[in-house]
Amino acid sequence: MYFKKRLLFESGISLSTIDQEDYFELLEVMSSKPRDKRALSAAEAHRRMRG
Repeated sequence: MYFKKRLLFESGISLSTIDQEDYFELLEVMSSKPRDKRALSAAEAHRRMRG
């Protein structure tokens, strides 16, 4: 229920829209981060350390 409340107030998504969508996809979208805030893969971290 809290998740629906957050969507309603922060995103302006209606309750009927929320109920029609895939819940797990909505969770993934709401928890996504911008590219610069994401964790690096091991390969990318190694590449950045080498310069």
